[in-house]
Amino acid sequence: MSYKVIFLAYAEHDLKNIHAYVKNQFSATLAKKVYTQIRDAILMLEDNPNLGHTIPQLLALGMTDYRYLVVGKRNKVVYQINAAKKHIYIYLICNALQDFEAAFARRTLEM
Repeated sequence: MSYKVIFLAYAEHDLKNIHAYVKNQFSATLAKKVYTQIRDAILMLEDNPNLGHTIPQLLALGMTDYRYLVVGKRNKVVYQINAAKKHIYIYLICNALQDFEAAFARRTLEM
């Protein structure tokens, strides 16, 4: 039951921004480690699409296909499961320094 993970352009941009931030604030080595950790966690969704948690605000609206995954206690990944197509769409990647709810609301409005 393997799914295909699809990074939307916004999410790719988010991941690059996190990498650049960690590299500038800490080190290239740590940035690479964080980048790899996030990527690997996302790719685990191919075989475990329900690994993440439902988003309470969307669950209240009956939208159970959107979930979020916490990676390394500092990063959240928002994704949508499309069971019919066996696709997982990655919408948002943010870190603990960002307001998750505000970032999610902005991303929703951008789409």
